[in-house]
Amino acid sequence: MDRAALHSPVVRRDIARMRVLAAIGLMILFVIGAVLGVAIGLVIFPISLIRRARAVHAEGVVCRAELVAKDPLGQRLVGPALVRLSGAFGGQATTTPDVLGLDIRMQRTASNDAHDGDQDLLLGSFESFHTAGRDRANTNTGDYLANRYSTVTPWWVPGRGPVILRLVPPPPQPEDRGANRLARLDADLAADRARFALAIGTGTDELAIAELRLVERLDLDDRRLRASMFRQGRGVRPLGLRNGIRATVYPMSQAGRRLRGG
Repeated sequence: MDRAALHSPVVRRDIARMRVLAAIGLMILFVIGAVLGVAIGLVIFPISLIRRARAVHAEGVVCRAELVAKDPLGQRLVGPALVRLSGAFGGQATTTPDVLGLDIRMQRTASNDAHDGDQDLLLGSFESFHTAGRDRANTNTGDYLANRYSTVTPWWVPGRGPVILRLVPPPPQPEDRGANRLARLDADLAADRARFALAIGTGTDELAIAELRLVERLDLDDRRLRASMFRQGRGVRPLGLRNGIRATVYPMSQAGRRLRGG
């Protein structure tokens, strides 16, 4: 189909209709996932209760950040943010294979209060559950800024419909920036090169809609930054089975931690 046909009113209406139908299907999967999440949460709850921490991604670090629009689709995301970076199982000095996580808490005004914010967006250093083993092996656990991060499952972005969002890292940096990923992160922050492109699409078809710039590391208890699938103030909404599971597992895990003061 040529470009002129793509811009015709009829084709645009058909594309919009298909996006809505896809979103409805993904919303149904979200509800199914939320129900399944109750059963999974019954397993995760006692683990969080005993550990006083998340079952996975227990150890993290929080940075102040900002989002700058690079496309009209990114306008609704602009502003200050808190970003939590973590490993799924290993500590900051680990060199063993792991999955890294990057959670964004968007704020209207900059605040060090981990509860402040109106939109959460969660990403990890793998593309799908089918490739999770390979992606885990390929993750550079020694460098937060050396990996691509993906939402893995779709989110609804107003004006575009269901999409998978990805964080594209900056060009490779020298390896001698520090002994572990935390030291390297500090070096990148000091040099103002801790920046990701927030994109939708795949490969050469990726469209960068915003830039995520990490500004400084905060002396903030990262356990207080509790993600929620229902924090959707910018209209970016989680869809699909996996996000539905998160919708119930996360609050059950958080309840277990709170009972132990974690």
